[in-house]
Amino acid sequence: MIRQAGPGDAFRIYAVMNGNLDDYFAQEVIEFFLAQWPTGQFIAEDIFGNTEGALCGSRLSNGRVSVSLLAVNASKRGRGIGTSLLDSFKRRCFMEGHSLIQLEVRVGNPKAIGFYRRNGFEVSEHLPGFYSDSTDAYRMVCRLSG
Repeated sequence: MIRQAGPGDAFRIYAVMNGNLDDYFAQEVIEFFLAQWPTGQFIAEDIFGNTEGALCGSRLSNGRVSVSLLAVNASKRGRGIGTSLLDSFKRRCFMEGHSLIQLEVRVGNPKAIGFYRRNGFEVSEHLPGFYSDSTDAYRMVCRLSG
């Protein structure tokens, strides 16, 4: 089940992000996303309420938004959870009048790049030294339409 995340979910989102992404994110980062755009945060749960994944979005300018963080527990990947999180986010963005979603992904992560391509994103820019360990990223974008 995918639902909008709330302030009480900050630690759960923090745990899934730090357990499944290559960088460390302080819990305050998650709390910032929840405060900055309450309707742009999503969490995936199983029928028992266990967290399976999460997506943190942020509003930018000129009708643009960003998938700032997206993670699915390693043991749950390949089951459509990431796609469901992204679909829920896209719907919310469209309903709120946003026209472009962007995100950054490590150049050396072909699985993630393929996942985003299958979900309507295309590479728009190469970002040298983007990550904290100085590895490169691609910026990928998805244009929303009716």
